[in-house]
Amino acid sequence: MRCPKCAQENPTGKIVCSRCGTRLRPGAGPAMVAVTPERFMAWLRADLVKLAVVLVIVTVMAVALGTLVR
Repeated sequence: MRCPKCAQENPTGKIVCSRCGTRLRPGAGPAMVAVTPERFMAWLRADLVKLAVVLVIVTVMAVALGTLVR
């Protein structure tokens, strides 16, 4: 398959060009999906909750280890 950017001939089945890295097969990557602002905010809130949980766990573990070391 010939690269549309640099004209390098690549083996059949190759996904990216061996010379320049250009994608050779347009459907080979993840599909782009339009994300609404509401959906984005829902993902952001979920990620912030996960981050808060991890921070609480790390803080509790640090306090517990600090009291054990004394």
